[in-house]
Amino acid sequence: MNVWALVWPWLIPMAALIVLSAFFSSSEAALFSLRARDRRTLARRGAAGRAADALLDHPERLLSAILFWNLLVNMLYFGIASIVGGRLERAEQGGGAAAIGFTVASLLAIIFCSEMLPKSLAVVSPVRLSYFIGAPLALAVRVVSPLLPGISIANLFARRLIWPGFKPEADLDLTDIERAIDLGTGDAALAARERTMLQQLVQMADTRVGEWMCPRSQLRIDTLPVEQSILQQPLPPDGYLLFAESGTEEVVAAVAVRRLRPSQIDDLASWVESVLYVPWSATVSHALDVMCQQDRHVAAVVNEYGETIGVLTMDDIMRQLLSGPDRNPYHAAHTQIEEIEPGVLRVSGTTSARRLAKQLGLPRPEGRNVTVTGWMQRLNERVPRVGDTCVWENYQLTVCGEYEDATLSIEIRPLTDGSDGERAR
Repeated sequence: MNVWALVWPWLIPMAALIVLSAFFSSSEAALFSLRARDRRTLARRGAAGRAADALLDHPERLLSAILFWNLLVNMLYFGIASIVGGRLERAEQGGGAAAIGFTVASLLAIIFCSEMLPKSLAVVSPVRLSYFIGAPLALAVRVVSPLLPGISIANLFARRLIWPGFKPEADLDLTDIERAIDLGTGDAALAARERTMLQQLVQMADTRVGEWMCPRSQLRIDTLPVEQSILQQPLPPDGYLLFAESGTEEVVAAVAVRRLRPSQIDDLASWVESVLYVPWSATVSHALDVMCQQDRHVAAVVNEYGETIGVLTMDDIMRQLLSGPDRNPYHAAHTQIEEIEPGVLRVSGTTSARRLAKQLGLPRPEGRNVTVTGWMQRLNERVPRVGDTCVWENYQLTVCGEYEDATLSIEIRPLTDGSDGERAR
């Protein structure tokens, strides 16, 4: 019998199985390479896009279904390949060489056509591909859904049986990291900066967002919809444009202009993203985690009434970690905390009172977004004016001047034994 007469009837189902395997492989690569921003784009593109986005709400279920279908398709494919190989070996015009050649060719075909090529193409344009595969993949996942709990239990049982000795790693030891910093560089200045950054990283877990945010009084908030004419105005110091809905003053959207390429600036409205909302009592580490998970760059800080009291950006966090708080672009006109003589500080009234208390070793003031000016107002029970003084623990605070932007300049001196500690009213 002719060899092609043996092979040809089986090539069509094998090709169909290769296409199915390529579909599941490319689906896996495309969906699991989507970023949070890509998912938001996908969800706005109709029912098919929403179906693809919904699949990623349960990633373990999705991955189990894809692997199940891929395994089933591959088993059928190699089953057919083995049948054809056996018939070729028994055929008069075939033989062992023909059987081996067909088997090797079948293996190379499925590796290239259902794994390498589809996955390479999928990661190039994952959003577009996810839009088209969302609906059929959702149907495939639904078909095998009754089997997934059993597969998960079998997987868990096998993992516990084969690898029962996994132990959790020890907690991060900061002293080891500090030693690594000291041993990793011979530059004392660089080591000091790295150690300072490490301390800032650790303090993020105990620092409220109100200490690092930019207060609302210093923000420029424009109104939606976004118009290109807004770029004709001077940009804010940090390069972020903030937007509120018409008739309100609450920040709902933002765009980092300096992150955009020239071609993107021509379509500014397409790059506006909604902001996250975090309570004033949240820690900076929590805000950073949420911003990274949602792929956002701006978080609006709200009080217990839902009012925006400030904004924290990704740049603010990185600046605090790498450059220190005095490099805030909103405060470029005057230094936040400055030592004018040994033991005597001069601070801006907008400086966080909690941050100042941390530096002076004092108990931290309670309350939301307490600035030094606000703390003086609480102690003196009136709005501070030039010349006012008050006592805070063992320090005396004196309003010694006012900047051009109406921010107060406050001098802080330690109380001496002869100080009477009276508050000016």
